[in-house]
Amino acid sequence: MQLIDVPSAFAICGAGALVGAAMLRPALAHDAGSAEALRLCRNAYALIGLGMLLPLFLASPTPLWSQALTTLGVVGGMVMLCWALAALAAEPGSRTRMWLAIGLVAVFTLSALPLGTRGITLVCTLGLAVASAVPVYMGRRICLRPRDLHERLLGMAVWGMLASSWLRASYLLTGQGPYQEHLMYVPSAMVTPFTLMYGVLPVVFAMLVLNVIHSRLQASLHQRAMTDHLTGTLSRHALAESAGTLVRRMRRQDGAFLAVLMIDLDNFKQINDRHGHAGGDAVLRHVAQLLRAQLRADALLARYGGEEFVALSPVADLPVARRLAERLRLALEGAAWPTVLPGLERVTASLGLTLVASEESLEAALARADEALYRAKNAGRNQVQTGLAAA
Repeated sequence: MQLIDVPSAFAICGAGALVGAAMLRPALAHDAGSAEALRLCRNAYALIGLGMLLPLFLASPTPLWSQALTTLGVVGGMVMLCWALAALAAEPGSRTRMWLAIGLVAVFTLSALPLGTRGITLVCTLGLAVASAVPVYMGRRICLRPRDLHERLLGMAVWGMLASSWLRASYLLTGQGPYQEHLMYVPSAMVTPFTLMYGVLPVVFAMLVLNVIHSRLQASLHQRAMTDHLTGTLSRHALAESAGTLVRRMRRQDGAFLAVLMIDLDNFKQINDRHGHAGGDAVLRHVAQLLRAQLRADALLARYGGEEFVALSPVADLPVARRLAERLRLALEGAAWPTVLPGLERVTASLGLTLVASEESLEAALARADEALYRAKNAGRNQVQTGLAAA
């Protein structure tokens, strides 16, 4: 294998860190925690990259100051990565403590100057060993309890940093050779493997951080698409996606049916006109809570539009479905509405009910329930009507 000289190794590692920093932009985040993680991670890799590259280009009166600059950049950057991982794990640490920790690195580095290269090498190598262990604790939710493949790979990268840092520390503590100005106290045969790893690891780590954030963003967008933001019930789109599974399950069970209930609040426009849209929103949220409390755990409840809700619930037969519909109607009528919205005496609803027939599509059953709902409205409201095909 062609060995890499140490100045080239530092240039490769520093360039890798700066590329990792360039990949991370807080604007890519969808929440404050992710933005903080990206910001800290970007700054950490910028600090590491500058710490490794600047000594190669700056004229220093003594190599010792170049070594100190490298130590401060690399170990300080690792400390900042600890806080970045903690923010990504939703366990953010105090910024004040982070700067105190970086300040402590600077104090140790300056205190080691009288010891020469030996002192700086000890601070750099042992400081990295300690700093690489801290992310395992601060980001323990990701390192020990990853939620998906992206977090698992990110945790493996953190464990990899820990293992490599402690391997370098073991070389330092057990080695017999002289301390080198380049601070990479490893056998010459290990310079190339360490260089390749440290050159690639920042880019890989940055990609994994982005993957974790993008995965969370996708999950958040899916959750938003599936949930009505006002009531917390399913959205109309989510109902269409989830209903198919429920219909198929009911058809596989003998003696089980699926009740379709369309629930429309009576005179809801008057509530909005009298109490404003904020008052109307409060009513809709409470209606959703009341309906959920009366439905089975495996039932589906969706806001179908405006003041209209749809419930899909497994039932044994049509009489059971009628009793469920009446229970929902009475729960709305009998609620303590003045405590929800002062001045509001009561809220009622009209319901259309049907059962999904064998081999019938959900859309056809919904249309029949909707027709029953209109009959309930025309018959005086605050009542349940059953779809004719299921009566």
